[in-house]
Order: sequence, then C-alpha cells, then structure tokens
Amino acid sequence: MLGIHEQIVEVIVTIIMFLTVQTKVVVTPIMNIKIDKIGVNNNIYEKGTKENNIDKNVILLEESDYPDKSNGTVLIGAHSGTGNKAYFKKLDKLVIGDTIKLIYKDKLYTYKINKISKDNKDGKIRIDYSNNSNRLILYTCYPNDKKNYLVISSIR
Repeated sequence: MLGIHEQIVEVIVTIIMFLTVQTKVVVTPIMNIKIDKIGVNNNIYEKGTKENNIDKNVILLEESDYPDKSNGTVLIGAHSGTGNKAYFKKLDKLVIGDTIKLIYKDKLYTYKINKISKDNKDGKIRIDYSNNSNRLILYTCYPNDKKNYLVISSIR
C-alpha cells in the first residue's frame, strides 16, 4: 500500500502526463498540390509551422502569397534528388503547357506552365513581379547542377 506522499506524487505525475498529451498541437494542411503528370500529390502547411519544413514536406515559402490573392505569386518548394522526401524529383519532366493544381480553402486553382528556367543557386530566387497575373512558381535544386530549377505558371 502506498503512503500519502507516494499517492500524491502518483496523482501529480498522472495529471502532468494527461496535460502533456492534451496540449499536443495538431497542424492541419492549408493547401494541396497535385501534378498528375509526375505523380505529385502533397499537402502544404501554413508558413511558420514546424510542418512547413523542406526536410519534411513540400513547402510554402515565407515570401509567398496565397492563391486567392489578386495578382499574387505563390512560391512552393521541395527537394529533388533521390531521397524519400524528394517530392520534386521529376519536376524536370514537366514541359510548357502542362498543368498544376492547387486546392486552397476548398477551391481548385489550375495553373498552366508557361516558362521553365534555371537560376543561380545562391539562396535567392529572382522573380519578375512586373507580370500582373496570378502565378505559381515551383522551386527546387536542379539535379546534378549548381542551379535552381524554376517552373513558372499562370492561372488558367
């Protein structure tokens, strides 16, 4: 039989364990990206959350707009290569005219690729903001190269 001190400690430990389990934050995706041609179907999480991490998921870059912003630019990135988190490993198989779909706030946004380019791999993405249209830019490292690979598309 436990003494009163041991019973109190046991109750406190049980309460702490219960509160720890109850306070875990579940992060839900805010968006989904689908590129049927290359088998991409991934959730995207809110900027600033631990799930919006390129080592875990396809990410929404901090500088990104959201798809529902008028004349906004959505910036999405992911790893390429061979690892199990290389969600954009086949991005270089896309061609001008292919489509990319985003689902955001239960609305489907369909984009048509109109430009594919490489950029210097220096931690920056160069974007021409003079284009007044809703755009989606996909970003990854170019396989076996010291360049970034950009797929630029406009809303259809």
